[in-house]
Amino acid sequence: MYVDLLTRALGKGEEGHRSEDLLLADLVHSRARLRATEWDSRIPVAEALARELSYDGALIRLCALHDVATGPDSFANPVRERSRLEGELRARGLDLSDELEAESA
Repeated sequence: MYVDLLTRALGKGEEGHRSEDLLLADLVHSRARLRATEWDSRIPVAEALARELSYDGALIRLCALHDVATGPDSFANPVRERSRLEGELRARGLDLSDELEAESA
């Protein structure tokens, strides 16, 4: 079910190419919202799901720019796939931990 939702969410994105800076900004913003979900149990389930879809969509788009193979079908286990993709991006020189911590500070 999550794979289907993610597939549909990606189909509603902006057409055309976005710069790496914009894609990274999307990722940072959606990651901050996703982390906030972990700390606030009052967030409705639908909102928490929307935040996961937003982050995973941003992650897939950034990975596409860096030729990291992935797609919605790879998200049968979203936590594992997120971790793998974040590691692949770090291996390509994107230090996501620094970017994400700088944004939340």
